[in-house]
Amino acid sequence: MSEVNIKEYIESGILEAYVLGALTEGERASVEADMVMYPELAKEVAAIEAAMESFAQANAEQPPAHMQQQIWNAIQQQTVQSAPDVQSTEQSTPQAKVIALPQPAQRPAWQRAAVWAAIVVSVVTNFMLLSQRNKSKEEIAALSSQMDSLKTSQQEVLAQYKKGRDMLADTAMKTVVMRSVQQGKDMTGMVFWSKTTGESYLAIHNMPMPEKGKQYQLWVIQDGKPVSMGVIDNNLVANAGSMYKVPIQIKAGQAFAISLEKEGGNPTPTEVCVVGAI
Repeated sequence: MSEVNIKEYIESGILEAYVLGALTEGERASVEADMVMYPELAKEVAAIEAAMESFAQANAEQPPAHMQQQIWNAIQQQTVQSAPDVQSTEQSTPQAKVIALPQPAQRPAWQRAAVWAAIVVSVVTNFMLLSQRNKSKEEIAALSSQMDSLKTSQQEVLAQYKKGRDMLADTAMKTVVMRSVQQGKDMTGMVFWSKTTGESYLAIHNMPMPEKGKQYQLWVIQDGKPVSMGVIDNNLVANAGSMYKVPIQIKAGQAFAISLEKEGGNPTPTEVCVVGAI
């Protein structure tokens, strides 16, 4: 075989298939005979096996305990199956002298299985670690989003606190306490009203939750007539003490009142609950 033919032989991939145990018995015997005749082929096989072992060692990851046991069981089974195959090959083939010749690059089938088992474990484990890293990135992104949301909420709360503080510090702001007008019911509410700007803020402290289909409604009494300032969200009632900015501005009035009405409100109050004079 010429040097060119040896190069083509090596580049054909048959030596890699030999190392992987992917050849038939006849093909293996032919490769082994060629390795005896041409030392270059034996050196190439040794280099291929060394490269595979290096790859397995360099990329090895500690697999889970159950996976290690499964691999070890597979290697032991391969060892049991390999031993009779070697004996039958030596007995059935007249080329027993080929196996007896020095072959430093040759390794038992179970060792090749162990090498490739390690490679498979490495690939699977790396895939699992990559998936875990991707999952961790998603969890970090979700946590970051939650932190941003909390930061926004905190800024809103601080802004509301500052606004309430500035409001209470305004000397033009008047505090109107509304008390129950119904016998035996202790209900209270407060309106903070600025006659200068017309802005007002409502806080409910002790009023029962309206029954289904009903809402509280805020009123201002102007010249003896009630003027609606809008219905009150039930969430404000549930969160007693929360402050709510009334969307309607008023520049004059003699009193504030809250009544219980049908959901959506009424043009005139029907069941007055609390009243506070300005």
